[in-house]
Amino acid sequence: MALTQEALSYLKFIPLLQELPRRPFSLLYDAEADVLYIDFYNPPQSSDDTELTDDDIVIRYGQGDEVVGLTVLNASSR
Repeated sequence: MALTQEALSYLKFIPLLQELPRRPFSLLYDAEADVLYIDFYNPPQSSDDTELTDDDIVIRYGQGDEVVGLTVLNASSR
């Protein structure tokens, strides 16, 4: 039952995911750090630059300022 509740909590991210580029990507949640990693490439690409937004999301930029991933801090409280 706890697994079901945990899985349901991820459904709130669906509206955000629908706006992302249409290609395979990966999600990794670190429960101990409460951080959600979203990588838009598989395998993940390294970032050349990052930007921390006011709502604790780290935008990771690759070559040519393309967004290669997001790091969502305090993910469980969103």
